[in-house]
Amino acid sequence: MKPGPVAVAFSGGKDSTAAIMMLREQGHDVRALTMRLGLAAEEEQLARIDKLARVLAVSWDVVDVRPAFQERVLDHFVNAYRRGLTPNPCVQCNRHVKFGLLLAGMRRSSPEGFFATGHYADKVRSGGRWFLREPLDRGKSQIYFLAMIEPAALDRILFPLAGMTVAQVRGKVAGLPLANMKESQDVCFLQGGDLAAFLARHAPDGFAAGDFLDPAGNRIGRHNGALHFTVGQRRGTGHASDRRLYVVGRDLAANTVTLGDESRLYAGSLTAKDPVFWRPLRVGEELSVKVRYQLRGHAAVIRDIGGNRIRAVFKEPVRAVTPGQLAVFYDGDIIVAAGEIV
Repeated sequence: MKPGPVAVAFSGGKDSTAAIMMLREQGHDVRALTMRLGLAAEEEQLARIDKLARVLAVSWDVVDVRPAFQERVLDHFVNAYRRGLTPNPCVQCNRHVKFGLLLAGMRRSSPEGFFATGHYADKVRSGGRWFLREPLDRGKSQIYFLAMIEPAALDRILFPLAGMTVAQVRGKVAGLPLANMKESQDVCFLQGGDLAAFLARHAPDGFAAGDFLDPAGNRIGRHNGALHFTVGQRRGTGHASDRRLYVVGRDLAANTVTLGDESRLYAGSLTAKDPVFWRPLRVGEELSVKVRYQLRGHAAVIRDIGGNRIRAVFKEPVRAVTPGQLAVFYDGDIIVAAGEIV
């Protein structure tokens, strides 16, 4: 690829810092963009990022994305929990903010330029289409979180860490005054805090006392708020029983939590709504489906495509297929479709 202008999404952590260094070494004209999200202590964090940008001698700008982040990520997250879903905020942020608003702004200011991030991801072109592909370090792969971005956008996106391991990245940035020394957090806006505490501030109605139910709908105890629980949870329910019981369902409107045997956590199929298709799928096609980040893929056969839905049947039952999470369909090491589990 011929060197040219590249804007890099820059958090000040090891991955985005290494991405800048890699692109500079390849001869690109690099500038760094940091999103202003409106989080606590953000000015102090931006000051640290500014210091790092000066050390790297890279042009640096702050882009105010607070309204979009509030609406597309924070409000979506809270409202999804209120509806009894388990949302994935990183997917929303990547789709609408980082690879949406930030990328669009870059393309307006530099139509021939590229946009890069420090994600552990790769891309490949096949049959006239771009696809997300697993990077070299599959243990750190983040393509699951990118599966809902606009496929055509990959034409102007670079992933400098595609061929690097985590160890190599750490070695490359050793000794630099990183603005964030910790590993990336899946939920950045919690800032190391507790999810229940965050939801209690933003959705206090979900923390009133309510009933534990058995699968038949019989009351078997009391809890201190349905939002405290997630499907698949066993420990921490506070409900005593002579057998292992798991959270197998929640009804936020009724503020009830259903407990049952682990067998009730397994599903034979799933339906994903509002899908992004990286290529057309075929009914009867067998693919690998991930229903949560870091879980292995599960063999499944596509049974129906229509009505803005994908329905797939698993070869073997799968545990904790959770509404609100993302179903990502893989063909080997590339992503071919993704949608929200319903």
